[in-house]
Amino acid sequence: MPRVEIDEIDRKIIQMLQNDGRVPFLTIANQLGLAEGTIRRRVARLLDERILEIVGVTDPQKVGMHTVAIVGLNVERRRIEDTIERLRQMPEVRYIAVATGMYDIITEIVVPSNDALLEFLIAKLNEIPWIMNTGTSLVLKIAKQDFAWNPHD
Repeated sequence: MPRVEIDEIDRKIIQMLQNDGRVPFLTIANQLGLAEGTIRRRVARLLDERILEIVGVTDPQKVGMHTVAIVGLNVERRRIEDTIERLRQMPEVRYIAVATGMYDIITEIVVPSNDALLEFLIAKLNEIPWIMNTGTSLVLKIAKQDFAWNPHD
């Protein structure tokens, strides 16, 4: 993947949007001493180049999803991409990463209860026949969840 260059203005725009994704372009422009159109174009470029994504993030606990688990999967190596595609279709799966180490794929699962987690592990994952084994860790407490990232060159 080619590296995309961002400058100090882009970094400041990103930082302001990380602090508040709803900050008006005019506010950003005024703080940076630039025209609103400049900010609008830069944000559009950051979005188009997939450097920036502006999303609403919910707290699973506050919306009735009381069970969060990290599930590692060992799969047939030639089926990693197939597995990812199947996992993407499952609403319980919030995060998917290909990894080294003990598991080929690491996922975060968010469900309303331990019973729902059990159903997911036994019924849903069983639909993917090339999963060889899994390891599940219940998340007891999220001590830090920070989506802000400070991009440097």
